[in-house]
Amino acid sequence: MPDARNLTRAELRKAIVLLRMEMQRQQIRQEGELLLQPLKQARNVGQSVRGSLGGSLPLWGAGGAAALALLFGRKRRWIRLLRVGIALVPIILQMRSKPEPQDPPAPSTHL
Repeated sequence: MPDARNLTRAELRKAIVLLRMEMQRQQIRQEGELLLQPLKQARNVGQSVRGSLGGSLPLWGAGGAAALALLFGRKRRWIRLLRVGIALVPIILQMRSKPEPQDPPAPSTHL
């Protein structure tokens, strides 16, 4: 800002208006950040949940669907789903613990 002693009244008024506008702009930006902070936190929580679940998101979805079926299903259905779940748990755990196949081993040159 130029030296205020050499400015006319109109120039001083203009400088004051510009300063007020800048201050209002900064206040609006700060209030907008405060309003958006819960949304940003919710997005971060969603990303951390997705990251912690990793590649097992379909498995969690199936588990959630089974849990809902258990909660809202009839007694016979509940027992049947429980038996199926107990039967599938070892298979699913085995599939998850298997390492992904890499490149096939190189063929040996000697017989």
